[in-house]
Amino acid sequence: MSERVRRGVLIVGHGSRREEANQDVREAARRIGGRGGFELVEAAFLEIARPDIAEGFARLVGRGARHVVVHPYFLSPGRHTRGDIPVEVRAAAERHAGVTYQITEPLNAHRFVIDASVERIREAEGWPTLVEEAAVSTFTSQVARRGVVYLVGAGPGDVGLLTLKARDLLLSCDAVVYDYLVNPEVLGLVSTRAERVYVGKVGGGRQTPQAEINRTLVELAREGRSVVRLKGGDPFLFGRGGEEAEALHAAGVAFEVVPGVSSALAAPAYAGIPLTHRVFSSSVAIVTGTRAEGGPHPGALAGLASAETVVVLMGMSRLGEIAQELIAAGRSPETPAAVVRWGTYEGQQTVTGTLRTIKDEVARAGLRAPAVIVVGEVVSLRGRLNWFEGLSDTVVGNGLFVEREAAAVAAL
Repeated sequence: MSERVRRGVLIVGHGSRREEANQDVREAARRIGGRGGFELVEAAFLEIARPDIAEGFARLVGRGARHVVVHPYFLSPGRHTRGDIPVEVRAAAERHAGVTYQITEPLNAHRFVIDASVERIREAEGWPTLVEEAAVSTFTSQVARRGVVYLVGAGPGDVGLLTLKARDLLLSCDAVVYDYLVNPEVLGLVSTRAERVYVGKVGGGRQTPQAEINRTLVELAREGRSVVRLKGGDPFLFGRGGEEAEALHAAGVAFEVVPGVSSALAAPAYAGIPLTHRVFSSSVAIVTGTRAEGGPHPGALAGLASAETVVVLMGMSRLGEIAQELIAAGRSPETPAAVVRWGTYEGQQTVTGTLRTIKDEVARAGLRAPAVIVVGEVVSLRGRLNWFEGLSDTVVGNGLFVEREAAAVAAL
């Protein structure tokens, strides 16, 4: 029998005439056993309730324990822990030859218990908790300044791709104004005292007017708060960060820009598609598939067709048109194409095909926005470089890439 199995843990509560209080001790014993990985755990009571210490000790010995750790659960450090419990435990151990024991120090004065109590009080008052203050003071290189708006890129989704500066500002800001595409896990970094303002734009759904977002940022900063404007991807790459910076400048509000990892770069990388490659591509164009009010017509992307790799953001609703525009601009209908949905998330999905087939392949797979479209010979490398998605979850088009893969290997 292993040392771990032979060691038993006896959680000792005071004992109460109120059964719910005794049940709390039993539940605590169960949770301590589960959290600590202790296989032999019993609850016992100093008085009033059963089992008493002798009975609890005997139960552990009966289950195979040869050493018992006795833990006074929120009992007074004085009379109970230093007086009553040692007497009771010694008497219980004497009934079982060869069984040893030890008694832990009282829990009440443990620094973690004191810290936990302070945190509860701070939370009730709406103050920063000790954990939040420690995180800001110990780990942050920059603390958000009041009256300043930080235009922060949240990255494509994977929380691990968040920059250290973005993390620091989220830990220390007074308010965060965030978008639909921001991973909710990123918001877990925001202090409980900070105000959270959702201003997401969902295609075909609720829209927050840009003028309202600009006004919110200015008002929060003028109230003397430190503000993080949290945007999916990078704030200055089709994120309207430039417009918001202009509005802040016009209002006389100080601002800073914190770049983020764009989905235009991250989604293809997580799908095993390098945007550049010495054999296949030495140029990349990143374009938007949507049309802002008064902005250029999406057909303008045809002028970028000469780029060896084309990445299209926010283009799912026009996927077929985009493919046809690129073909009309001179790209071969057999040019490899891919659509990556929810790039860098665990549920990432990728569909591959060609400019001729990609719309049908995507429809067959049932993919919807948000997604990134990638066009170019580099897509043919996915078969070998797909490191993130399970191969069983990969949706492949018409088999064209088996041949292209062989050609790529021969060229290297």
